Amino acid sequence: MSDNRRYGYLRCSSCKEKWESSHVYVKEGTKKVEFGQECKKCNIVCFPYHVEPIQCSLCGQTGCDCQKERHIDPAKAHRADLCMRCRAGLFCDKRN
Repeated sequence: MSDNRRYGYLRCSSCKEKWESSHVYVKEGTKKVEFGQECKKCNIVCFPYHVEPIQCSLCGQTGCDCQKERHIDPAKAHRADLCMRCRAGLFCDKRN
């Protein structure tokens, strides 16, 4: 997993829809989010209002070697069509 990958909580400023994403990326060495995600209802780009490190659900640490990350469901497909990072050609998910 990338060192600049985070977990984010997003809210559309137009329709107030909320969602969460484990594909939030910050600029290296900062807390500034690099790419937004598009609201699937309004089609406007939104940025997270809260970002946190992805933590292991086994040991509770960040950056551990347990290979189990909290909040991430590997069966759930990443919506590359709504992701500005993927649209820029920097695919978040190797399956895309």
